[in-house]
Amino acid sequence: MNVRGFASLAKMHRFRMDEHRRKAAEVEAVRADLMARDTELEQQLLHEKSTMNPDDLAMTNFSAYLKGVEDKREELAKSITDIARTLARISEQMAIEFREAKKFELAMEREIKRQQAHIAKLEQAELDEIGLNYRDRAVN
Repeated sequence: MNVRGFASLAKMHRFRMDEHRRKAAEVEAVRADLMARDTELEQQLLHEKSTMNPDDLAMTNFSAYLKGVEDKREELAKSITDIARTLARISEQMAIEFREAKKFELAMEREIKRQQAHIAKLEQAELDEIGLNYRDRAVN
């Protein structure tokens, strides 16, 4: 394969890696939002507990409120866990794309060095020929 082919493949894998990086940033933003919502629910619950009077008639409804908050927090925890798994998969895909890009970049470098060595060999052969012709002229 020529250098341009290796360069194109490396560029494609770098592009895919960047796409995965952008996707990871979006997923991380969603995770941060869910964590903020969980913290907000926790703060609301603490506030409600602190303002609740045990003799208050609303205490009967508080257990239903508490159950609702716990259910919401449980759902948020499941979502955060799912997002963590998604981030792990995205990171794995980024690592694969990085390895592929690196593989083609190294192949491109080897091909460039091989071409440079071939050119140097041709130039040296030409210089050797010139030197032999010069020597032959000097001897005759």
